[in-house]
Order: sequence, then C-alpha cells, then structure tokens
Amino acid sequence: MKKKQNVKKYLSIKQCCLFTGFLVMLFSLSFGLFQTYAALTDSDQKQNEFRVGNLQNTIEEEFDPPAVLEPEKDYLKKVAIKNTGEQESFIRVLALPILSKKQPNGSITLLPATVNGPVPVLSVDYNLKDWINGEDGYFYYRYKLTKGASTTNLFTNVKMNQANITEEYQGATLSFEVKAEGISTTKFAYRDAWWSGKIPTENPQLEVDNALKNQTVAE
Repeated sequence: MKKKQNVKKYLSIKQCCLFTGFLVMLFSLSFGLFQTYAALTDSDQKQNEFRVGNLQNTIEEEFDPPAVLEPEKDYLKKVAIKNTGEQESFIRVLALPILSKKQPNGSITLLPATVNGPVPVLSVDYNLKDWINGEDGYFYYRYKLTKGASTTNLFTNVKMNQANITEEYQGATLSFEVKAEGISTTKFAYRDAWWSGKIPTENPQLEVDNALKNQTVAE
C-alpha cells in the first residue's frame, strides 16, 4: 500500500515538473514570437519612413482643349511638375490621354487613344532627354527635384493621326488624366516605393535606377 502511495507521489511530482516545463517552454516560445513580431514591426516601420515628410508637388499644365479635335493638327499641351514641398524628391508621372465622343442620346463613348504600336491614334512629342519611359504607364524624371524647382515639360504637343483613325473619331474631344508621384531622395526610398525594394536588372527600370541612385542622400 505504501509502495502504491509512493508511486502516485512520484507520478504527481513528475506531472508537475512536466507541466512546469511546458509553461516555461510556452513562455519562451511566446517571448520569442513577441521578439520576432516586434522585429518585423520595427522593420516595416523603417521601410515606410520614406513616406514621412513634407513631399508636395503641383502639376503645371498648359492646355486649351479644342471643341473639335482635327486630325493632323498640332495642339499645344504642356505638362510639368513643381516641387512645392520642403524636401527634395524624385518624380514619376502618369499622363493618360483620353478621347471621348458625345452620342446623340447624350451618353459619352470612350475611343481608343493609343500612342504606341504600329498604328498609334495619337502622336505625343515626349521629352525622352529628361524623362525615361518606364513602359509601365509612368515617365520617370532623370533628376531630383529641389525645393521650388520644376521639371522640364514631359511633352508639349499632341496630334491625332489621320491615317490611323476611322469615322467614329469625327467630333471627338481630347483630355488628359495626369497623376504625379514624389518620393524622398533618401537611400533607397524610390526602390521601396516603385519596385518593392528590388534592384532592377533590365531596362527601362535599370536605366531609371542608374539615373537616380547616385543622386540619393543618406538617411
């Protein structure tokens, strides 16, 4: 009888030790997970530091859209960006041409407004000396923009190509949707913002990276 009691006592002590060990392991694991979570959180916050600061840019446009867009006629359209903030910034711009036509019933029809390919509807004189066509919808300015400075014009003229349009373009009107993004010049905020932190290996992104990387500043 006494032997059974000793066995039960031994088992109780063993179970207690195992439970205590489990608690210690659970605490250690939880602490480790907390440290990992804290590290990830700190890292994420650091990666997003480039978003902090007074980065303000103004789109400067000069365009008097015609009531009716005539083929083979050059129309003045200037697009530039001004740094109105307190920090230097790198700039990229999305400038999307839009051709629309009002139908007899009052509805608006959007027409193809291609600027590339073998039969472009529009010809735009993009300034590829100071800007790089990223072929992702954006044009990247080659130089950092200092406080109060403006970029050169992305383009100055636009024309509708007679040979590449059909009768449905008669009476069409032209407008532009312009979007500008300013990124801090600290290393390497533009890579984080535009390419998820990756270093480009192929053009045209490689050309953009080569143009900007030596203009960055330490954090």
